[in-house]
Amino acid sequence: MTGKEFEDLVARWARALGDKGSIGRYGVQAVRVGPTQTIAMKSLPDFEGILSGDNRQIIFDCKVCSQASFNLSPYRDRKKRQTDHMLERSQFGALCGFLIHWNERQLKTKSEVAETWWFPIHHEMKFWNEFKSAEVRRITRADCREYGTEVTWQKNKPDLFSTLTNLTKATK
Repeated sequence: MTGKEFEDLVARWARALGDKGSIGRYGVQAVRVGPTQTIAMKSLPDFEGILSGDNRQIIFDCKVCSQASFNLSPYRDRKKRQTDHMLERSQFGALCGFLIHWNERQLKTKSEVAETWWFPIHHEMKFWNEFKSAEVRRITRADCREYGTEVTWQKNKPDLFSTLTNLTKATK
């Protein structure tokens, strides 16, 4: 699965929420720098919204990884605004994270199954404090198992509603 395919799958899920909630894409932001010139700003995460019955904002970025680990280097410079935004919002109770889909991998001595994880981004989390001090440079499947929540799939799509509902209840 590609990142675009995964984002589109999540966007279709979000549009179908109906009265269960409102989750949509963050829009592209731009700034006018002269009478005729507009510059697009560095982007915010992919999705934000709220589920019905809950007063918590949910913010997340969709990622697909076919490698052994997900490189966080871009989140120190060109995508820094995304993690900074989620770390700041987490201070005020927003549920923030990466929705990471790990593609199946066939290696010489083993294989890894496809799996999807909610990987939290929270200002008090040890992982993100180590990221800020450059001790952590990537997210691995093992990190997802330690810090994250596995997202099950139902009918060829991630059961994101159940995952997010359970997370908002568990982390209040």
